[in-house]
Amino acid sequence: MKHLLSILLLSIILAACSSDPIAPPATDGTPIKLSLRIATQSKDTQSKDAQSKASASPTLGWNYEQGDELIEDWVVIMVNDADHTIEQVFTPATSPNNVENATVATNLQTTASNKTFYSFANISLAQLEQATGHTFAKGGTMPDIASATWHIDGNGFDPKAKDATGRAQGIPMTGICHMSLTNKDNETTKTLYVVRMLAKLQFNITNKTGADITLNTISIDRLSANPASSGVQNVMLFPSATPTDANTQVVQQPRLNGTQPQQVYTLALNQVVANDASIGKTLYVNECTTPANPFGQFMLTVRLTMADGTTTQQRYSVVSNDNGNWHFIARNDWRIIPIILQNIKLDLIPLDFPAIGVLPCSVKEADGTFTCTFNAGGEFRLTPKVTRFDNGAAVPDADWTFSRFSTDTYPAAPPAGFYAAAPSWFARGGYITGTFGTATGQAYHTLYLTHNATGRTLVCRVRIVRP
Repeated sequence: MKHLLSILLLSIILAACSSDPIAPPATDGTPIKLSLRIATQSKDTQSKDAQSKASASPTLGWNYEQGDELIEDWVVIMVNDADHTIEQVFTPATSPNNVENATVATNLQTTASNKTFYSFANISLAQLEQATGHTFAKGGTMPDIASATWHIDGNGFDPKAKDATGRAQGIPMTGICHMSLTNKDNETTKTLYVVRMLAKLQFNITNKTGADITLNTISIDRLSANPASSGVQNVMLFPSATPTDANTQVVQQPRLNGTQPQQVYTLALNQVVANDASIGKTLYVNECTTPANPFGQFMLTVRLTMADGTTTQQRYSVVSNDNGNWHFIARNDWRIIPIILQNIKLDLIPLDFPAIGVLPCSVKEADGTFTCTFNAGGEFRLTPKVTRFDNGAAVPDADWTFSRFSTDTYPAAPPAGFYAAAPSWFARGGYITGTFGTATGQAYHTLYLTHNATGRTLVCRVRIVRP
């Protein structure tokens, strides 16, 4: 499994442009001139950890070289905070055509006072008015749209798809900027940042199985589902925070419109990957809160066809090195997830000490969950065994390090009295050991083993049953 580094929380620096309302400045209403530009959140270089094979990291800026993730068109609404009057509605004379930033106005005549700028990229004025139910025109009163909602089919989104005019639709982006303009801002340029309304997952896949393989699909569990109909507005229109010149790397939180259903989303690839070769695949997705699965984490399932024609799958838990959890995907996230395909599998070997005539313990595996049934009480053991897919040969225990063995509360905590001694890892023996109590039922656990050379972590769910 590949670990995911947690996002570095950045301090918010107060600046002339802020995403939060500010107190009125001491201004005299003197006319001033401004130039305005609209821009995507600035690019951030990846950390050395994000580039390593042992981990993955989110980055807050996207790679501009790919294109189709930038500004195809824009709308900017300028509002006077004193009376909520719309002073200007800016739209481009021609499409900016996939640019990082575009000029909104040059030498704009305004006054030194509080203003709010509502900025939209790849969203037309007609689309905005239809979604909010309001009309935006110079001289009109600006309605409260801070809590407005929007419809987006983010999973599998194609920014190159054409709209009715034949223009690439691009990724919708929004931002709110509150400015306290003073006389000192005369003859300056202000930047209005916009934030992409969906996230990007980038899978960097390396084949280390020892032979050519066919990469069939990658499934991620569980993303916010695309809405069932076009009338459903599933996300909030504006981000949780808007970048500023002083702090362009604002960490976003998901802003869903209420609770959204989740789905397993599958990316079809059907691509041959030579041994020791690497490929990269990108998937656009909806932002999402904690996944509704037994692990409480995002799970990846990679389905392969091996060189001998057999099919198999490898499962990965996408987690954070800090706390073992990756609870959300937020808009504008760029999650870089390295995957190393290896010729290995994990088994659990059970051991108990039943009385004469009692059935021995058994283990069955399905979809990454090991169901271990013990028909006797007393002490029991579970020994992890890592073997090769192709020939069944054991991989040396010294190559692996036990990471964690947790007792889970989903879908239910162990019954009272189920354990006399809760199971734990016995390092010297290299196995899990525990002692049953008097109660019957079942308990759920998660086992983590890390491969020392690559940093890949094998994660499996363990269901212990005592009938």
